[in-house]
Amino acid sequence: LKAWLKRLPYFSILVPVGNMALAALKSEGLAFAYFGQALKQMVFDPIVRARTTFITFCTGFIRVASNELLTSSQCKTCEEVVEERCGKGNFTGLKGKVAIITGASNGLGLENARCLMKYGCHVIWAVRSPDKAESALKKLEKEGKFEGKSTILKIELSDLTSIKPFVESFLSLKLPLHYLICNAGIMSPPEWAPSKQGFESMFATNNLSHFLLTELLLPKLKETAKVSEVRVVILSSLAGASCHSIDPAKLPCPKEEYDEMAEYAVSKAVDCLHARHIQKHLGNSNIVACAVHPGIIETGLGAGNVGITTLLYGSVTMSAFRKPVPKGAATTLYCTLSPDITQHAKAGSFFYYNCRPQHGPNVLSAGDDLVDAVHARQLELVKPYM
Repeated sequence: LKAWLKRLPYFSILVPVGNMALAALKSEGLAFAYFGQALKQMVFDPIVRARTTFITFCTGFIRVASNELLTSSQCKTCEEVVEERCGKGNFTGLKGKVAIITGASNGLGLENARCLMKYGCHVIWAVRSPDKAESALKKLEKEGKFEGKSTILKIELSDLTSIKPFVESFLSLKLPLHYLICNAGIMSPPEWAPSKQGFESMFATNNLSHFLLTELLLPKLKETAKVSEVRVVILSSLAGASCHSIDPAKLPCPKEEYDEMAEYAVSKAVDCLHARHIQKHLGNSNIVACAVHPGIIETGLGAGNVGITTLLYGSVTMSAFRKPVPKGAATTLYCTLSPDITQHAKAGSFFYYNCRPQHGPNVLSAGDDLVDAVHARQLELVKPYM
């Protein structure tokens, strides 16, 4: 039979096509199984339901994803955002400006760094691996000329003891700081894992490290704000919009209550509350903060979790919601550079996607008492490392 099949026309084409179709079906099945299990836990698991419910998933994740898809035409590319701010071809438009970008050596952070440097901004690459950053920078320099400088400094966001040395290294450069872009992060490790200090690793990396970094840089941010508006841009996610509730006493999450999806929702919601706290307490000091949902972009985020990466990056179902890196990186620089952000902040906006201010549903719009309580809890946790 096999020999007979091989004599059929187009057999050499049909076999790989069939194999690809089977692989796609297998991938789709894995994605739906993971999605179904997540929904089941939102409905039936009281520990998960305390943080994210089926209702908040619908009013948060699904609503934001649907609106993002419907308004995707409003989203420019990262470079178009900078061109709009500086003028096309005005490659010295950001001369004198200084930005820190965590995770600048790949993905969205790399695209942000490229566009800012192209238009004259001095970018501090805050990275875990300086060697990897050097390679990425050399590749960029081969592709085009940059008017802005770059300085690579080491930081390990999963280790709070590395944050203060990074800040000291930056301060030794005697530079102002106009833009702090808290870009780096991890997504949904399948198992609870401790950071160097014993905190749940996702909360330590995504939240505590950037919180401590911001606190230690506040004197420099305030100093710069005396002569120029300062922006703090924090990468959040539509996952945060599905968060139902946050218990500050359970930050970071205890090992026995860890759920990868629910805790990622909490982590990204905390990012939004961080931006709100900065806005509330420093908005009158010429410092503006924003939380950004960049979109669903395959950048390596979620590596190690086959279920969630297959769902977000591999399934046909989610393909309409995915963005390329140049568009995914655009809202970050819109919040960094657009003159409109100042007025948005005065109107109470803090959550952005598709280069527009958006409504922050569910816990993102919680009262100021929760914003202050979450801030106080993070400050308590990082105090030994300040």
